[in-house]
Amino acid sequence: MVVDGLVVPLAITEDPALNFCNTRAGWGAPAPKEYLHTHAHFAVWAGHIGLLTPAVAARQRHLGEAAPEAARSVVTRAVALRSALYAALLGTASKQDWATVNAEVRAAAAAATLSAGPPATWCFPDESTVEQPLHLVAWAAMTLLTGPDATSVTACPGVGCGWVFADPRGRRRWCSMAWCGNRNKARRHAERRRLR
Repeated sequence: MVVDGLVVPLAITEDPALNFCNTRAGWGAPAPKEYLHTHAHFAVWAGHIGLLTPAVAARQRHLGEAAPEAARSVVTRAVALRSALYAALLGTASKQDWATVNAEVRAAAAAATLSAGPPATWCFPDESTVEQPLHLVAWAAMTLLTGPDATSVTACPGVGCGWVFADPRGRRRWCSMAWCGNRNKARRHAERRRLR
């Protein structure tokens, strides 16, 4: 999908942390598909899924262009967090993966403030730093990892996919029937026809 001139992945879930993991396709493949090429991609994606408002996403995009080294650092950290989070959600995380997740959650917590309530809510008001999309994603990761859906995350077995989604009932196999499910059906149908 193209948003503001940049290719971003479709959102297949309501959870921003799961969608963040899905900014890569083909997990475990020799040449996975990457969507987080630049800070601009990160900002546009965060706006597309609702972590940032469109106005803040546009400001973030310009901040990244104005501070390219800081923006590259944020993208490097985001990619490391994504890999660590993916492993944590699928139960394959190492101590280093958990250290990466914890470091980014701590950085996000340091930037968070409580807005007046009741009830009070956590917010990330400082839009002047290129780290804001990363802080929001780390906070979403913390929320997912400490919530009930953390135990029901599974990865799509589709060829070149690996996208994650919560499956609390244990009935879902594909990230989407429209994509991987139908491709698998078509592949099986072609194999059956070839064997006749």
